[in-house]
Amino acid sequence: MSTNTLQNSVNFAGPFIQFSPLTAGLGQEPAASVASMIRNSMLNPPMTWFFNRNEATFSTVVGQQDYTLATFSDLAFVEKVSLTDDQGNITEIKDVYNNSALAVSSFQQLPSAMSVESSSIIANVLNYKFRFLGIPDQIYTVTVTYQKLSPQFGPFFITSAGNAGGGNTTYTGSFDPYSFPVGATAVITGFKTNVVNNGSFAVVSSTTTSLVVANAAGVAETISAFVNNFSWAPIPDQYSDVYNNLFLSEMLALVDDARAQLYRQRGVAALMAKATGLSEMQKNIFAQQWLARGMERSAIAGMTNLGNTGRGI
Repeated sequence: MSTNTLQNSVNFAGPFIQFSPLTAGLGQEPAASVASMIRNSMLNPPMTWFFNRNEATFSTVVGQQDYTLATFSDLAFVEKVSLTDDQGNITEIKDVYNNSALAVSSFQQLPSAMSVESSSIIANVLNYKFRFLGIPDQIYTVTVTYQKLSPQFGPFFITSAGNAGGGNTTYTGSFDPYSFPVGATAVITGFKTNVVNNGSFAVVSSTTTSLVVANAAGVAETISAFVNNFSWAPIPDQYSDVYNNLFLSEMLALVDDARAQLYRQRGVAALMAKATGLSEMQKNIFAQQWLARGMERSAIAGMTNLGNTGRGI
């Protein structure tokens, strides 16, 4: 279960950086984007987690190679695929491609490969097109096991608010529906004239262009405003040692505190301890990706100091 919010992480980092403001920018920046970067790293490949896994099924059509579906709108990447025929026989598809394409084919057989061929937004809903090779020779029930998208903290842009109706207010703008599931808390800021449009409200519904929240006092206004979702979900609270240390490391780096690399190492170490199932190569690549941030910063600082010394500064 996840009850921690970005504000918890901001409160944790505050004393280390002499309470420098971390959410003073528009849309609670820079904290919001830094936290999204950390969660993206935790939930994107090669990381796979039980708390971020989902399954969905669909049926094939004899002779049809491609399937465009909206039932996978929360798909980040596919882990496993299996086919079940009408006799109950189950076959796992070993070759699953999340980014490589499969060619168009005309040969019908038990499929041996599946790709996530492309994605598109249809009627404000994200759809994915799957392609099989070979083309299904009979009706199969396809079971897709996948990791879900990483929600974003924001900020997302609001261009206007409507008048409240039925206890709700509709905001127009550009949103990520997966970042605003029903019941989540949307934090809206930036309205100047009608401040009743600002606040923390429960999400009623969301599309790519509209966000409906439980604000019974909304007043129509056109403006540039922002909305965030500050929950660390779906990451459980037991992983706070990972994201709090990584968040703190980035905040320390912002104020040029040498302890940034120490907390970056702590966060990566905590993550690697929890990321069971990864090969040593995958762990090393991930660790190098994060730890190199500190080394690059140190190298730049070293070159700057050397240059200043040479100029007698």
